[in-house]
Amino acid sequence: GTLLTACAPHDTTPTGGAATTNSSSSTGNSAGSGYRKADERGPAQNVPKPNAPENGYRAKTPDGILKTMDAWNQWINYGVQTGDYSKAREFLSSSNDGELKIYKEIEALYQRGGWVIDGIEHFEPEGIPRSDDRQTYYLKTSHEWDKHTEVEPDGRQETWSSDKEEEIYTFALEHRDGRWQILYSRIEA
Repeated sequence: GTLLTACAPHDTTPTGGAATTNSSSSTGNSAGSGYRKADERGPAQNVPKPNAPENGYRAKTPDGILKTMDAWNQWINYGVQTGDYSKAREFLSSSNDGELKIYKEIEALYQRGGWVIDGIEHFEPEGIPRSDDRQTYYLKTSHEWDKHTEVEPDGRQETWSSDKEEEIYTFALEHRDGRWQILYSRIEA
């Protein structure tokens, strides 16, 4: 399974390359550098860059896994608000096709003038990472999110909502090239 499949199937293929410019998000905003959440009028503004990862995230220890996961979680939330997943990608294995596909689709949405409202998610570790072979480590997490709305440049919207009390995801990680890489995740419940 892949990461966001439960909340965002992403099977909408927009027709036509609408090259409309959306000026509403930038005009008349003289508020300076204050953060503003995305809404129907436009994407999030002045999204703060996460101060992550913490020192020690490369350590081949359970703590290194937790720091890697925390940094990745912060950077995917940055990506969903900005359309920039370059930093989030650094925590993935290049074989993590499901997650990489989601990033590409959301980046493409922003590139064509769309954006995402909400979309913030949190993966709370449950317990410590476990391994059978001391190579691949598994971390069980509780996935918390509310809504994810994709707004197309022409104003069309599609929303996914969390319909469960709790979603459990297990992440598989390996320590490669001096750092932890997320290989894949699967939904357990």
